[in-house]
Amino acid sequence: MSGRKPQLNWTKSRGQYTTTVNGKFHLLGPDRQEAEKHFRWLEHKYDLGEQADTNPPFAEVADAWLNFVEENHDPERYRLCSARMQEFIEFVGERLRVKEIRARHVSEWMAQKLHVKKPGTERQYKAIILASLNWAASKRVRMISINPLKGMIDLPEGGSRGGEVVWPEATLKTVLRVANPAFADAVRILSWTGARPSTICQVEKKHFVAHLNLWDVEALYQNRRNKKKYVRRIWLPKQAVELVERLNLIQPSGPIFRNSKGTPWSPDTLGVYLYQLRHKFLDTRGLDWPDAMCMYGLRHTFATRFIKEHPDKLEYLRELLGHRNMDMIRKHYGHLFDEHHAIHEVLGTLQLPG
Repeated sequence: MSGRKPQLNWTKSRGQYTTTVNGKFHLLGPDRQEAEKHFRWLEHKYDLGEQADTNPPFAEVADAWLNFVEENHDPERYRLCSARMQEFIEFVGERLRVKEIRARHVSEWMAQKLHVKKPGTERQYKAIILASLNWAASKRVRMISINPLKGMIDLPEGGSRGGEVVWPEATLKTVLRVANPAFADAVRILSWTGARPSTICQVEKKHFVAHLNLWDVEALYQNRRNKKKYVRRIWLPKQAVELVERLNLIQPSGPIFRNSKGTPWSPDTLGVYLYQLRHKFLDTRGLDWPDAMCMYGLRHTFATRFIKEHPDKLEYLRELLGHRNMDMIRKHYGHLFDEHHAIHEVLGTLQLPG
């Protein structure tokens, strides 16, 4: 592709940022951050010598994403995603383009689905639409410049899955025995810290604070529009510190948790490996695996173990899990403890005057 290298410009008469790529003029909007994302995407297409369709049909994006899901996830997830996506496209029409999608399209689609009454199911349906757009706007794909629904969709909190996703001790030992060492390291750190898979997939050596035995991960959350999940630190027990120090030596830059080929893990690839462990690998698919087993279940496993051993220290658990208040602890794990009894046990140990 020939011509001048694209530049991001502020056009006063238009009241927004603009650029010209291969002779085509683009309006990028008045928001500097969003304009820069859009410009970088256009610039990337320019460098590759590709035509930049800044507003493809959503149905085209959905088809590409479903191909990705089919190749990288288990058949059941593909079946669910394909069914929900087809329903949404039928509702909004195949001609709707990405820039025309609004939050009301999703809300109206959900409103006509009278059988969807549980918050967890509603969250799943909405998350599928968001996942397709997030994937298309990701750096590795760059099919679209930005996700137009990012931060615009209210995802209801799903109900607690409780014991359904907690890993039994025997299952945890089995995974550590049969999995490759790279996957076993990820399982160990999740079960030892209660961290989210999405967080440990991003941590680097620079996040490790040796004298405090923790990861300072606030920088990973600062640019998130959704502040409901905002973590400042992840506390590391002794065995976790040893594991992290070992991986820091192996990987001094970039994410330290990587697969056997040296590629950083992602929540998706961790889930794919776990699925293969349970259903595809000849040596392991015949073992006794819990039905609802998932990587996020290790967070619930950590919390469940902590509550059973320290029912009077729930505020510590809140800090360890990175919750802003006790609401999520009570919602997901309230069935595991008698908070009133625990409070009175603590009161009984106090040395009160008089």
